[in-house]
Amino acid sequence: MIISIMTPKLSIYPDYQTMSMAAAERVMTLLSKKPDAVICLPSGSTPLGMFQALVAKSQKGDTDFSKCVFIGLDEWIGLGADDDGSCRDLLDRDFLKPIGLRENQIVYFDGKALNPESECERVNKVVESLGGLDLIVLGVGMNGHLALNEPGTPWDTYAHISDLAPITIEVGQKYFKKPTILTKGITVGIRHMLEAKTAILLASGTSKAAVISRALAFPVTTDFPATALQNHLNAEFILDEEAGQEIALNK
Repeated sequence: MIISIMTPKLSIYPDYQTMSMAAAERVMTLLSKKPDAVICLPSGSTPLGMFQALVAKSQKGDTDFSKCVFIGLDEWIGLGADDDGSCRDLLDRDFLKPIGLRENQIVYFDGKALNPESECERVNKVVESLGGLDLIVLGVGMNGHLALNEPGTPWDTYAHISDLAPITIEVGQKYFKKPTILTKGITVGIRHMLEAKTAILLASGTSKAAVISRALAFPVTTDFPATALQNHLNAEFILDEEAGQEIALNK
């Protein structure tokens, strides 16, 4: 058990669309203050609305990504940018290519690297050289995982190789057109998240209501990684009403 020292800010919006726009506004506000910000964003279905809003703003010239640096959150071991359904494939399609981010602005794990441990070291060194993350945006798994940091991951861990939990493997199949063997992931660590200047957790839908309730409850423990954000100095949970319904009932 770990003692909680902070309470994340809670922002609950009526629906997915307004939640997504609020998240996009957090990114745009950061870029307006620090154009060369170091930002880590997730792939998947939850951030898709945020990406759509940011792409629209970028294409209208209302926000500028030309000086920022993007750090990849995670990737399935054995998959890369050219594989349909990989984390990089989804991010390229939904965000990186539409906003025209240059390759020299992107630091991403190569899930096909012959030496994944070296990939971890490479990303760790880049993040350190850039002065850490200005912003990390996260989703949350059904077992409380953050990125691919599964239950039991030490909180002092930087980028590392993760053995995937059965629920992660099962849920991960939704990103692929056919059954895909997933066993390990490569991911930024919880220590990266805790050291980021700002951390945002996005969640939507009734399926995440109990997960969010647990993430904000005691005990704060490595058995449920999302509780780590209770120890972040500047964390915010951005939710729609469905994901936040148990929080509202507990107030």
